[in-house]
Amino acid sequence: MTLKEFILSRVQVFFVLVTLILLGSGILGGIYAPEQELHYYHLFSPIIIAGACILPTCVTYFKKEPTPLQYIIRQVIELILIELVVINLVSPPPEYNGSKIEFYISIGCMIFIIYMIIQVLSWLKKYKQAIKLTEQLKTFQTAE
Repeated sequence: MTLKEFILSRVQVFFVLVTLILLGSGILGGIYAPEQELHYYHLFSPIIIAGACILPTCVTYFKKEPTPLQYIIRQVIELILIELVVINLVSPPPEYNGSKIEFYISIGCMIFIIYMIIQVLSWLKKYKQAIKLTEQLKTFQTAE
């Protein structure tokens, strides 16, 4: 993967992350602070969080194709770094009276779910590209 392709993929992931973070924030906000009103500047927080989450994904950039073990290790490191970034950026709402551990566990679960959705979407995109390339190769071989 070239650096340009990697950067383009990170931009795509950024916009998907913003959407999923907005969705997750709405769900968790409805659970933990349903009576709280949001102001317009709160709408920037998913953009800031998504931008901060893109930075740890730089550990997954490979100039050469990684081995399966290298790929898995870097994905685990990426997930841990993303979890740490988000947990440091997010805090419980002021009127939240529950356990902070419960709050952070639910945030961690939300991050994991979003991460897995991103991974599935990325895999589906690559799978679609592979099928298209295979069809083009078959067409090319039969043309000769």
